[in-house]
Amino acid sequence: MIPAEAFALACGLFTAINLILLKKGLAHGNPITATLISLAINVLSFWSFVLIVVPPDRILRPELWIFVLVGLIQPGGTRFLAYLSVEKVGVAVTSPIRATTPLFSSLMAIAVLGEQLTPAVGAGTALVVFGITLLSLREEKTGAWMNILVALPLLSAFVAGSTQVIRKVGLAQITLPILGAAVTTGTSLVAVAVSITVSRKWSAVTFDRRSLGYFLLAGCAVTGGVASIYMSLYLSDVVIVAPLSSLSPLYSLVLSAVFLREVEVITMRKVVAAVLIVLGVVLITAIR
Repeated sequence: MIPAEAFALACGLFTAINLILLKKGLAHGNPITATLISLAINVLSFWSFVLIVVPPDRILRPELWIFVLVGLIQPGGTRFLAYLSVEKVGVAVTSPIRATTPLFSSLMAIAVLGEQLTPAVGAGTALVVFGITLLSLREEKTGAWMNILVALPLLSAFVAGSTQVIRKVGLAQITLPILGAAVTTGTSLVAVAVSITVSRKWSAVTFDRRSLGYFLLAGCAVTGGVASIYMSLYLSDVVIVAPLSSLSPLYSLVLSAVFLREVEVITMRKVVAAVLIVLGVVLITAIR
């Protein structure tokens, strides 16, 4: 069986790919359209699988309500905040700050689920978070990087981290993790659609040919990420999964150097931060 750590690491990679594709697509599109497209692909993919492998009498069960509650705010809400952040401040800031999710999820898991934070996992998480913070700093010697726009990915990380604990509770009651993902993303799609309708923002949903391809590919990438995080949470503790699934800054560093060379610059600070993150991963995965 594929270990939980592999699924968690895959989630970080899918997240990085998603953000790179979004940065390309947002040049001619907007976060609302990107969010709707990604959720639609999630729902189509997960429900197609569920309807094939799950008997109808196992779909409508009371234990799935917890995933409905999660879906009201995540992934639709957190995804929109992250996409808006990519548009406003770019991948280089969004990815690291969004990856502070393990800080929130680990604290919640210890407080709510009673999970154990071993010295190795604690040190590894600290290195990951420190590396993430280092990546977030600006190169300029003047001017503060911390502005109101930083609240976008930070709030996204807080909500995502908090709901990982709730999802962990729900996954303990079902046998097919993808069913939880299907319910969550389906609910989120409905919630986002209702929100757009109430706020009368449907005119903002546009399908520019120059951005549509990037948004579709980004939706496929984030679908892989959602499936991976649900599988990893099903197989292991939140304090193990959360730091590993938030390694998108490391992947983004490499992908940005290749695909976003015109806007992303690789510096020594970013390399040092990446090394710290890798060391943190080694502590989390190799030492128990």
